[in-house]
Amino acid sequence: MIKNICIVGYGCIAPVHAAALSKLPEEVKIYAICDIVRERADKGAEKYGAKAYYSIDEALEDEAIDVFHICTPHYLHFPMTEKCLAKGKMVVSEKPLVMTKDELSKVSVFKDSDLYCIFQNRTNNSVQKLKEIIDSDKTLGKLTGIRAIMTWKRTAAYYRSGPWRGKIATEGGGVLINQSIHTLDLMCLFGGKVVSAEAKMSNHSLKGEIEVEDTVEAFVKFENGASGIFYATNANAFDSPTILDISFENASFRYIDGRLYKGGELLASDTAEAPGKACWGSGHEREFFNIYKGNSPLKYKDVENTLKTVFAFYESAKNDGKEIIL
Repeated sequence: MIKNICIVGYGCIAPVHAAALSKLPEEVKIYAICDIVRERADKGAEKYGAKAYYSIDEALEDEAIDVFHICTPHYLHFPMTEKCLAKGKMVVSEKPLVMTKDELSKVSVFKDSDLYCIFQNRTNNSVQKLKEIIDSDKTLGKLTGIRAIMTWKRTAAYYRSGPWRGKIATEGGGVLINQSIHTLDLMCLFGGKVVSAEAKMSNHSLKGEIEVEDTVEAFVKFENGASGIFYATNANAFDSPTILDISFENASFRYIDGRLYKGGELLASDTAEAPGKACWGSGHEREFFNIYKGNSPLKYKDVENTLKTVFAFYESAKNDGKEIIL
């Protein structure tokens, strides 16, 4: 049975959702576009032959809608998700699923609900290949450590493009909760449960422009005894490829430029057939396929470790790098 979808918030990421969903005609229909800016809603509705709604409350009155894709600014993610789930609707939420530690405690109530999370980089070929190796190859030995580095560029113009960007109250943070949350998610996926974290944050490049961090460096300990170092910045002069180094007792892996290497040997390469941006992955179509085909879609329990680590970093940074026990 085809599910009728309403995309809420037709700004930066919603067109990526719409383009990816349009590749799944047997499973879904883009039934409605919702945005408080009427011109945006009308534009998306016209493109996809959909209805236009100008508030989520208005859209929730339409019983024909089965699923809400939440593509709004961060501060609206959880309130809208909560409202839709209360109406018995299925929800697919962009990252971050929640913006604060308080919201994290509240969303756990919905861990068994029809709530799905977007971390599209998990669907990349190289990521899936490495996870398969980690789970199945017993000759690797123990995990000893992970290094994760993301160095991108975000300008003042980027933050001025939306009044919610760069503000604690509406974005929740900067480079950590917005851009590098994907890198941290892969670190947690490969490393397992994080048991402690230390972090420090700075704003190097946009003083006076934003309230949030443009740089974060952190140290984590995993439950399995391994350690991890994490560095992310939006203060670089250009967007450069994310690097992940994963070291075991008997082997080491590097994920860079969309390719996975083992000791210099190429094991897998990502593909770019799905819509998206090169610097953060093109996996929305694959993730939507997983969700609507029931192929191990990501739910709250799958990303809880990542979200808890995000808020541990923020708590540690507010306390001068104090170790936070998760």
